[in-house]
Amino acid sequence: MSTTVFEAVKGKELGGIIEGLNADPEKYFNVTISIEETAESDEDMPPEERISQRLIDAVEESGRQYLRGEGTLCKTDEENEAFFNKIWND
Repeated sequence: MSTTVFEAVKGKELGGIIEGLNADPEKYFNVTISIEETAESDEDMPPEERISQRLIDAVEESGRQYLRGEGTLCKTDEENEAFFNKIWND
């Protein structure tokens, strides 16, 4: 875990955070930020028994549809937006 300390930060420089604390924006504060460092690994994956058969079946069917060429490839943000607008409006 790494920790960073900011000393004598004026409340109004903390933006919306100070409002949530109901503190005087004209006072000075010491701010401590701790960041927990985690390494992504296979241990971050859920255990197999938590993966439903329904999800497995859906992923396998998606793979079959892809192999049959039944997918939609959106190459730009505009194509992506148009595609989802069509789906949601149909």
